[in-house]
Amino acid sequence: MGVLYDYFRAPSVAEVRRHMDENDASSPVPVTYDGIELKAIDPDVVLGKLVAFAIGQEWSLDLVNERLIWPENGEQDPEFEGPWASRLEDRARDVLADIPADRVSELATRWAAVEEFHGYGDPEFLREVVADFIALAARAREHGESLYCWSCL
Repeated sequence: MGVLYDYFRAPSVAEVRRHMDENDASSPVPVTYDGIELKAIDPDVVLGKLVAFAIGQEWSLDLVNERLIWPENGEQDPEFEGPWASRLEDRARDVLADIPADRVSELATRWAAVEEFHGYGDPEFLREVVADFIALAARAREHGESLYCWSCL
Protein backbone atom coordinates (compact mmCIF):
# COMPACT_ATOMS: atom_id res chain seq x y z
CA MET A 1 0.00 0.00 0.00
CA GLY A 2 1.31 3.45 -0.87
CA VAL A 3 0.42 7.01 -0.11
CA LEU A 4 -1.53 9.03 -2.70
CA TYR A 5 -0.91 12.75 -3.21
CA ASP A 6 -2.90 15.53 -4.89
CA TYR A 7 -1.66 19.13 -5.11
CA PHE A 8 -3.89 22.17 -5.29
CA ARG A 9 -4.11 25.89 -4.70
CA ALA A 10 -6.48 27.45 -2.21
CA PRO A 11 -7.05 30.86 -0.67
CA SER A 12 -6.45 29.88 2.96
CA VAL A 13 -5.85 27.18 5.52
CA ALA A 14 -9.36 27.83 6.88
CA GLU A 15 -10.87 27.14 3.44
CA VAL A 16 -8.99 23.86 3.12
CA ARG A 17 -9.99 22.78 6.62
CA ARG A 18 -13.62 23.63 5.84
CA HIS A 19 -13.48 21.51 2.68
CA MET A 20 -11.99 18.58 4.59
CA ASP A 21 -14.59 18.84 7.36
CA GLU A 22 -17.55 19.20 5.01
CA ASN A 23 -16.53 16.59 2.40
CA ASP A 24 -15.50 13.55 4.42
CA ALA A 25 -11.86 14.59 3.93
CA SER A 26 -12.05 13.73 0.22
CA SER A 27 -9.54 15.19 -2.18
CA PRO A 28 -10.53 18.67 -3.32
CA VAL A 29 -9.00 18.02 -6.77
CA PRO A 30 -10.52 18.63 -9.28
CA VAL A 31 -14.01 19.37 -7.96
CA THR A 32 -13.37 22.08 -5.38
CA TYR A 33 -9.90 23.46 -6.15
CA ASP A 34 -7.60 23.81 -9.13
CA GLY A 35 -4.91 21.18 -8.85
CA ILE A 36 -3.10 18.12 -10.10
CA GLU A 37 -3.66 14.49 -9.20
CA LEU A 38 -0.24 12.85 -9.00
CA LYS A 39 -0.61 9.92 -6.64
CA ALA A 40 3.07 9.14 -6.03
CA ILE A 41 5.02 12.37 -5.55
CA ASP A 42 5.41 13.27 -1.90
CA PRO A 43 6.03 16.94 -1.05
CA ASP A 44 9.09 16.93 1.16
CA VAL A 45 11.31 14.41 -0.60
CA VAL A 46 10.32 13.89 -4.24
CA LEU A 47 8.91 17.37 -4.91
CA GLY A 48 11.67 18.76 -2.70
CA LYS A 49 14.25 17.28 -5.06
CA LEU A 50 12.66 19.07 -8.02
CA VAL A 51 12.80 22.32 -6.04
CA ALA A 52 16.46 21.64 -5.20
CA PHE A 53 17.32 21.05 -8.87
CA ALA A 54 15.47 24.23 -9.86
CA ILE A 55 17.52 26.40 -7.50
CA GLY A 56 20.79 24.53 -7.90
CA GLN A 57 21.00 23.50 -4.27
CA GLU A 58 21.44 20.24 -2.41
CA TRP A 59 18.15 18.67 -1.34
CA SER A 60 17.16 19.23 2.28
CA LEU A 61 13.97 18.51 4.16
CA ASP A 62 13.13 22.20 4.57
CA LEU A 63 12.97 23.13 0.86
CA VAL A 64 9.21 22.54 0.64
CA ASN A 65 8.56 22.75 4.37
CA GLU A 66 5.24 20.93 4.36
CA ARG A 67 3.09 21.68 7.42
CA LEU A 68 0.11 19.53 8.43
CA ILE A 69 -3.09 21.60 8.63
CA TRP A 70 -5.78 18.89 8.76
CA PRO A 71 -6.70 17.23 10.94
CA GLU A 72 -5.77 19.89 13.42
CA ASN A 73 -3.23 18.47 15.86
CA GLY A 74 -3.13 15.34 13.70
CA GLU A 75 0.56 14.88 14.38
CA GLN A 76 -0.45 14.11 17.97
CA ASP A 77 -2.39 10.98 16.91
CA PRO A 78 -0.05 8.26 15.60
CA GLU A 79 -3.04 5.95 15.06
CA PHE A 80 -4.76 8.29 12.56
CA GLU A 81 -4.60 6.74 9.09
CA GLY A 82 -5.58 9.76 7.01
CA PRO A 83 -6.42 11.47 4.86
CA TRP A 84 -4.36 14.55 5.60
CA ALA A 85 -3.98 18.04 4.18
CA SER A 86 -0.82 20.09 4.40
CA ARG A 87 0.34 23.52 3.29
CA LEU A 88 3.58 23.99 1.36
CA GLU A 89 5.74 26.98 2.13
CA ASP A 90 5.24 29.86 -0.33
CA ARG A 91 8.97 29.84 -1.06
CA ALA A 92 8.53 26.44 -2.76
CA ARG A 93 5.53 27.78 -4.69
CA ASP A 94 7.61 30.69 -5.92
CA VAL A 95 10.54 28.49 -6.97
CA LEU A 96 8.16 26.33 -9.00
CA ALA A 97 6.38 29.33 -10.51
CA ASP A 98 9.71 30.83 -11.57
CA ILE A 99 11.02 27.81 -13.47
CA PRO A 100 11.53 29.00 -17.06
CA ALA A 101 9.98 26.91 -19.83
CA ASP A 102 13.39 26.24 -21.37
CA ARG A 103 14.47 24.32 -18.23
CA VAL A 104 11.50 21.93 -18.08
CA SER A 105 13.08 19.16 -20.14
CA GLU A 106 16.43 19.30 -18.31
CA LEU A 107 14.76 19.33 -14.89
CA ALA A 108 12.41 16.46 -15.80
CA THR A 109 15.35 14.35 -16.98
CA ARG A 110 17.30 14.98 -13.78
CA TRP A 111 14.22 14.44 -11.63
CA ALA A 112 13.42 11.12 -13.36
CA ALA A 113 16.76 9.77 -12.13
CA VAL A 114 16.15 10.32 -8.39
CA GLU A 115 16.20 7.11 -6.39
CA GLU A 116 12.64 7.60 -5.13
CA PHE A 117 11.34 6.79 -8.62
CA HIS A 118 13.11 3.39 -8.29
CA GLY A 119 14.33 3.47 -11.88
CA TYR A 120 10.80 4.00 -13.22
CA GLY A 121 10.96 7.77 -13.60
CA ASP A 122 9.70 8.58 -17.09
CA PRO A 123 11.21 11.88 -18.29
CA GLU A 124 8.43 12.39 -20.85
CA PHE A 125 5.70 12.04 -18.21
CA LEU A 126 7.68 14.14 -15.74
CA ARG A 127 8.02 16.96 -18.31
CA GLU A 128 4.24 17.24 -18.16
CA VAL A 129 4.28 17.07 -14.35
CA VAL A 130 6.92 19.82 -14.12
CA ALA A 131 4.93 21.99 -16.54
CA ASP A 132 1.75 21.34 -14.50
CA PHE A 133 3.52 22.30 -11.26
CA ILE A 134 4.88 25.49 -12.85
CA ALA A 135 1.42 26.48 -14.09
CA LEU A 136 -0.34 25.62 -10.80
CA ALA A 137 2.25 27.50 -8.73
CA ALA A 138 2.04 30.52 -11.04
CA ARG A 139 -1.77 30.62 -10.76
CA ALA A 140 -1.54 30.28 -6.97
CA ARG A 141 0.93 33.15 -6.70
CA GLU A 142 -1.06 35.30 -9.11
CA HIS A 143 -4.15 34.89 -6.91
CA GLY A 144 -2.30 35.30 -3.60
CA GLU A 145 -2.86 31.66 -2.72
CA SER A 146 -0.68 28.91 -1.31
CA LEU A 147 -0.09 25.39 -2.53
CA TYR A 148 -1.49 22.50 -0.56
CA CYS A 149 -1.14 18.74 -0.62
CA TRP A 150 -3.90 16.24 0.11
CA SER A 151 -2.71 12.75 0.92
CA CYS A 152 -4.13 9.41 1.97
CA LEU A 153 -3.10 5.78 2.34
